[in-house]
Amino acid sequence: MGEIREQKKISVGLWVFLLVIFSFLVISWRYSPTEHFFDEEGVYELETVWHGERQSESVDSLPAVFAHDENGTATVYTTIDEKWMEQGNTLCFRASQEAVRVWIDGSLVLEQGNLDIGIFGQAPSSGWVMFRLPADSGGKELRIELSSPYENYQGLLHKVYIGTKAALLFAVLHTYGLGFAVACLLIAISVVLFLFYLLFFVRKIPGSQFLLLAVFGMLAGIWMLGESHMLQFFTGKLAAWYNMTMIVIHLMPLPLLGIMEKLPDYSYGRICRGGRYFLMGYLIMLIGLQVSGIRDFMQMLNISLMILLLICVGNLFLIYWEFFHNHNKKILPMVVAITIFSVFACMELTHGLINIHRALGSYLQVGVLAFYVVLCVFSIRTTFDLYVQGLQSEYYKKLSYVDQMTGCMNRRAFTEREDSWVPGGNDVLLMIDLNDLKEINDVMGHHVGDVYIKKCSDAILDIFGKLGDCYRMGGDEFLFWGTGVPEEKLEKLEEELRSRVQEACKDISPVCGVASGHAAATPEDRSVEEILKRADEKMYENKRYVKM
Repeated sequence: MGEIREQKKISVGLWVFLLVIFSFLVISWRYSPTEHFFDEEGVYELETVWHGERQSESVDSLPAVFAHDENGTATVYTTIDEKWMEQGNTLCFRASQEAVRVWIDGSLVLEQGNLDIGIFGQAPSSGWVMFRLPADSGGKELRIELSSPYENYQGLLHKVYIGTKAALLFAVLHTYGLGFAVACLLIAISVVLFLFYLLFFVRKIPGSQFLLLAVFGMLAGIWMLGESHMLQFFTGKLAAWYNMTMIVIHLMPLPLLGIMEKLPDYSYGRICRGGRYFLMGYLIMLIGLQVSGIRDFMQMLNISLMILLLICVGNLFLIYWEFFHNHNKKILPMVVAITIFSVFACMELTHGLINIHRALGSYLQVGVLAFYVVLCVFSIRTTFDLYVQGLQSEYYKKLSYVDQMTGCMNRRAFTEREDSWVPGGNDVLLMIDLNDLKEINDVMGHHVGDVYIKKCSDAILDIFGKLGDCYRMGGDEFLFWGTGVPEEKLEKLEEELRSRVQEACKDISPVCGVASGHAAATPEDRSVEEILKRADEKMYENKRYVKM
C-alpha cells in the first residue's frame, strides 16, 4: 500500500510540474508583444482582362484555358495598368508543364522552360514564373506565350499575382510550406530508421522492416518535395526533379509491398512479390520508352496512375480480407495504418473534386505522414519487444551453461562445444581433479567441501580464464579448453595452480591440492574424447605421484 501511495504522489507531482510549465508558456504567448512580421507587404491577384490571339472572347478571371495552335502554343495579352505599380512591381504565376516567354511592349523579358531536352523527354516541367515590371510599363502591352506538348496543359494560364518579390516568395512559403515541411520530416524519419537498421545489422538482429520503411519514407519525401512547388527556392534543375519525381512515384509501392510480404502469417505474400516484379519491369519499360523518344513519363502518366491505383486498391482489399476473413490479428498495425491513410485520401479526393484546378493538397500529405508514423511506431515497438525477448532468452541460455556454484561453464556447455568440434585444430585440454574432496566432506562436512571447491575454481578461473574456457565436469573435476597454448606455458601454469590452491586451502586441510594433466590435439585425433582420454591419463599419473 505504501508503494502504491508513493507512485500516486509521483504521478500527481509530475502532472503538477507539467501544468506549471504549460501555464507559463500560455501566459508568455498571451502577453508577449507582437513584433513586425517579415511579410507585411501584400500579394494581390491581378485583376485585368486577358485576350487570346486565337480567340475572340476575352477572359476576366483565371485560371483559364486559351485557344492554341497545332503545336500547343497559346499567346495571351493584356494592357499594364498604371495602378498595378501601387500593388507591387513583380508578377508571378505558376506554369504547369509549359514553356513560357514574356514580352513587354514587344521586348522579350523572360524565357523559361524547354520543350525538348533529348533523352530526358519533352516535358518543360512545372515552375514559378516571376518577373519584374519596368517602372515606366504603365499602358504598355504584356504578352505571354505558353507552349506545352501535352494536350491537358495546352493554353492553360493559372492565376497571376502581383506584389513585391519578397511578398510573393513569402506567399509561396505560406501556401506550400506545410507540404515542404512534411517532406523534410519524412526524410528525417527515414534517416533515423536507416540508422536503426545499421545498428541492428551490426548486432546481427533482424531489422529489414526498418530498411524498407526508411526507403519508403525517403521516396515519399522526395515525391512531396517535387509536389511542394518550392524547389525553386533551392535549385533551377526543375526538369531533373520532374524526372526524379516520376521515377519515385513508381518506386514508392515497392518497399510497401516488401513490408506486406513480410507480414506475420500473411497469406498473400506471393502476390506482393509478383506485384514488385511487375512494377520493376514496368518502370524499366517506361525508361526505355522515354530514352528512345517513343513515349515519355507524362504521356504514360494516366496508364501509370491506373496501374498504381489498381495495385493499391488490390492490396488494400487483400489486407482487409486477411484481417477480417482469415482472422489474422497479427497484421493489425498495417490495418490501422492503411485505415488512417484511406480516411485522409478520401478527404483529399473530396476536396479535389470541389477544387478541380487545385494541386496536391495537405490532406494527402498529412495522410502519408500519419500512415508512415503509425507503421514506424508499431515496427519499433515490435522490434523492441523482440529484442528484449532475445536478451532474456540469451540471458537464460547463458545461465543454463554456467555452474552456479563456481562460475565455470557446466558439462552441458562442454558437450555442445564438443559436438561442434572440427579435427585439425590446435586445441589443448587440461584435466584438473581436487585431491581428497570426499575425505573432507566426510570428516569436516559438505559446507567445508563447498568452500574447498569454490577456492579451487576461483584459482582455475583466475589463471586459465583469459586463455580459454573453464568447465566444471563433475563434483571435483574441472577442465580447461584452450587454443594454441604452448606446452611449456601450460606446465608453468599448472605449477602455479597447485601452489595457489595449497596456499588458499591450507586453513582447511593439509591434504588439499589438485592433480592435473594436459594433452594437445594431433592430426590423427577424430574426436575430443581421444584428447580427453590422454589428458585424463596424465592427470591420474600426477595424482598417483602426489600421493606417493
